[in-house]
Amino acid sequence: MRCSWITNSTDKVYVQFHDECWGVPVYDDPQLFELLSLAGLLMDFNWTEILKIREQIREAFVGFNAKQVAEMGEKEINELVSNVSLMLAENRVRSIVGNAKCIVKIGEEFGSLSCYMWNHMNYKPIINRFRNARNIPLRSPKAEAISKDLVKRGLRHVGPVVINSFMQAAGMTIDHLIYCFRHKECLNLAERPWRHV
Repeated sequence: MRCSWITNSTDKVYVQFHDECWGVPVYDDPQLFELLSLAGLLMDFNWTEILKIREQIREAFVGFNAKQVAEMGEKEINELVSNVSLMLAENRVRSIVGNAKCIVKIGEEFGSLSCYMWNHMNYKPIINRFRNARNIPLRSPKAEAISKDLVKRGLRHVGPVVINSFMQAAGMTIDHLIYCFRHKECLNLAERPWRHV
C-alpha cells in the first residue's frame, strides 16, 4: 500500500518518484542542490510537471554542479530563459544561479552543502508517523529555521514551505504515511549512519 495521495490516476513519473526517491536520505551535494532547486519551482509547477522535465533541467544546470552554475553569465541565463522545453521564468533561473553562488560559499564554510544541511538535522532525519495526509504539515519548526538561515546567507525562493518540501524529498524528513510500504524502507535507510560524500 502507498501513501493516500498516490492513486490509480497518479502519473507514473510521480509514482516512481514516490516509490524510489521521496524520503530517501540524500548526502550528495549536486543532488541536494537539485532537489532544493526543484522544490523552489513548486511555486510555479507541481511535482509531476517538474519531474517530467527533470532531465532537461538537470542538463540545463550542468548536473547541478554548484561551481559551474555559479559561473553562468547573462548569455547562459538568457539561453535557459528562452528554452521553450524548460518553461522557466527568468527570476527562477536567476535565483538558481544566485543560489549556486551562495552554496559555493556554504561549501567553503562547512566543507559541503551536505554537511551544512545535515548539521541542522543533527545528522539524523526527522521520522514522522502520520496515518493521514491531512496531518502532514506544510512547514515545520526545523524547515523554518533552515529557511531563515538560508535567506540570511542570500538564497532566494527558500521559504519554509519550499524547504519543508525539499526536506521531504531529500529524506531529511520521513513523511511517508505509516501504512505506506516506503515508510519502513526509508526508516531503515534513515537508521544508517550519516555519511559525508
